[in-house]
Amino acid sequence: MNQPLDPSRRHTDAPAPIPDAPGTGAATDALTPAALQRHLRAAVFGHRIFYYPTIDSTNDRALELAAAEEPEGSLVLAEEQTAGRGRRERSWSSAPYAGIYASLILRPAIAAPRAPLLTFMAAVAVADALNEVAGLRARIKWPNDVLIGRRKIAGVLGEMRGSHPEVREMVVGIGINVNQTETDFPATLASIATSVRIERGVPQDRAVLLASVLEGFERRYARLLRDGPATLLREWEALSSMPVGGAIAVGGPAGRLDGEFTGIDEDGSLVVRTHEGALHRLPFGEILDTLLP
Repeated sequence: MNQPLDPSRRHTDAPAPIPDAPGTGAATDALTPAALQRHLRAAVFGHRIFYYPTIDSTNDRALELAAAEEPEGSLVLAEEQTAGRGRRERSWSSAPYAGIYASLILRPAIAAPRAPLLTFMAAVAVADALNEVAGLRARIKWPNDVLIGRRKIAGVLGEMRGSHPEVREMVVGIGINVNQTETDFPATLASIATSVRIERGVPQDRAVLLASVLEGFERRYARLLRDGPATLLREWEALSSMPVGGAIAVGGPAGRLDGEFTGIDEDGSLVVRTHEGALHRLPFGEILDTLLP
């Protein structure tokens, strides 16, 4: 496996932030590079930041920067996205100055089939930070949605460009609903989305939460490259919204599959045992239903 991150590669010469967007309270509530770095304990991740009050998509900008050889650990951070997206090109609601909208550049040089582990890792880091910093009980819905109960509070989107035996560069986008109120979500999301503020009843410091996510991600990233995925997979299963042995229905490449959730494999694929006893490995798909309390 590859070696862990080298702290000597730390970048502190982040590009100068764009001035805060106009509007009442924008400067006070802004998640600027300076605000983040006051709390940041990660050695590399988040020390080189491209900050935008408004952008179409942090992932798109991070992919451009990765192609331009920006170093690993560089972060694109925005107060608002006008074309934010999640998995399967679904739109991501990005209320201005309310959530965390960030994309991280990675250069892991791992086998391409293991790229999903990096999105798993981000989901674990997000759920762990929400639990530790915000006092929530966040759980992960395969592959990378973070839930409070049955409502989505965060999502992760990993993207690569090019096709190679190894992942040379990858962007991991993280969206977290932090200080949104019920009226900040479109009507189509009102019943299925939530935020830290809705759950806790008080605003949350976004810089503290993002710093915790980056620190947790960096620590797990170094361990994955050094030791392999075993510990990460155990962490993911401990945070999973699906109990091992529980009934599950998944929409996969061959259509709907019903059975029993038996865990995830070393590449992050979902493993389902059908009622006939056959094991199916699903590298991608969509959970349609779970029989959860």
